Amino acid sequence: MELSESIRNRRSIRKFTDEPISKEDLRDIVQAGMNAPSGCNAQCWKFIVLTNKSKIDEVANALEKATRTFYASVGATDELIESRVKLTTFFKKAPAVIFVFKTDMQYHDSRVTEIFTNHLGYSHEKMIDAMGNPEILSIGACVQNMLLTIHEKGLGACWQCDPVLFGDDICKVLNVTNARLSSVIPVGVPAQTPREKRLKSFDDVCTIM
Repeated sequence: MELSESIRNRRSIRKFTDEPISKEDLRDIVQAGMNAPSGCNAQCWKFIVLTNKSKIDEVANALEKATRTFYASVGATDELIESRVKLTTFFKKAPAVIFVFKTDMQYHDSRVTEIFTNHLGYSHEKMIDAMGNPEILSIGACVQNMLLTIHEKGLGACWQCDPVLFGDDICKVLNVTNARLSSVIPVGVPAQTPREKRLKSFDDVCTIM
């Protein structure tokens, strides 16, 4: 499949068949993510891929509990709570789930770090933010590489960010330390055909000078 075709035709898939995904395909998908550009070549990512149904359910159950507790604490209606649970945990129906974690990024030039931290009084986090959050951009590029590879293989996926709100709960279940959950990507054989994506017009979003 041509790259341009993959970019145009890829869609978010939220319903999957029960067909398992091979370890070879999962390895190819994560390897594609690892080949993404990253700020300072920090490669500030970690991955956990779950194919064990009981473990996927364990994560989903912890996430459901955290979601219910959070929204109930702010007085959300039962209808809203149920919709948030469904939206946040639908990955449990996929045969494979990729959890993407962001690790700390160290800027490559210590002289620049010294200027920001010692002379300007910036924290490391504030310095990275001032530079455009390259670690977050790197994760985005990584996930996009994986999504396009998934589509190229005739599989489907969805880029989930809602579970990140309760990333600490997921990290606890998966025994992850020194990293922050960034994205959850359920992967499987599509059991739906999404409608066409409506894009804004080119002239509305781009100016060529």
